[in-house]
Amino acid sequence: MHQTLVDVGALRLAARDHPGGDPPLVCLHGLSSNARWWDLVAARLAPRWRVVAPDLRGHGESDKPDTGYSFDAVVGDLRGLLAALRLPAAVWVGHSWGASVALAAAAGEPAGALGVVCVDGGPVDARSVFGATWEQAEAAMSPPRLDGVELAAIRGWAERSPLAEGSDPQTAAEILLGNFEEIEPGRYRPRLARHRHMEIARHIYELDATALLRTVRVPVLMVFASGGDPRWETAKRTAAETALGSLDGRGTVSWIDGVHDLPVQRPAQVAAAIAGFIETATARRGPSGDRAG
Repeated sequence: MHQTLVDVGALRLAARDHPGGDPPLVCLHGLSSNARWWDLVAARLAPRWRVVAPDLRGHGESDKPDTGYSFDAVVGDLRGLLAALRLPAAVWVGHSWGASVALAAAAGEPAGALGVVCVDGGPVDARSVFGATWEQAEAAMSPPRLDGVELAAIRGWAERSPLAEGSDPQTAAEILLGNFEEIEPGRYRPRLARHRHMEIARHIYELDATALLRTVRVPVLMVFASGGDPRWETAKRTAAETALGSLDGRGTVSWIDGVHDLPVQRPAQVAAAIAGFIETATARRGPSGDRAG
């Protein structure tokens, strides 16, 4: 793996590039997260496949512009990333918010998308969980105030959380630390500013996931975490059923027992699901890359 900086127009994106074969995968993290969320999965998929995991704008070590956090803007960054890396197409893989971004990247442009994998996000309607109006949802979608959080607290949380189940406490803590920047010795703050977090949260809330899915013409795998909050469980099962109808035979659903952060907690199972999906989706395409049959 090598860390790289890619110029995308006026923006510079940081990315973790795991060398491997075709088709390449572009793995997208969730809101207020970072590219390292995919490290454990990428280690299981590369070098069979190339895995590129960028820090999306405002996150990680990528640039943090004052404006431009809509889905269109983020997808524009990713199209620039593909062009800069000379990748004509990719399998788009996303976790949480990243799953919605992956669907948006594939929408209406099958030539640039070989398939989509949504990990515990994407098809779920935020209104069904957070409320019928933004005023109701805003408080529930607001992040905790973590400016000045101590390093020991971050490490302690990672060690006690289910995240460590996928590796070890130290590795989980290093992955989690990618969400933060040091502001003074031993004290940290989130890399994504709070007002930008809420701007993205509102775009998530206002997204019509069902309408978006109807515009996706490539195979889609939806991997959901089971056994969590009953409200989310119901919302995810409803979303999965609706998505399968919208995708008209191109959708597949898989369930993994775990928490929301499956790429860190259950990397082996997530990687296995992605590998099986790629093998199946690739087999459906002819030698030129077009769908066979």
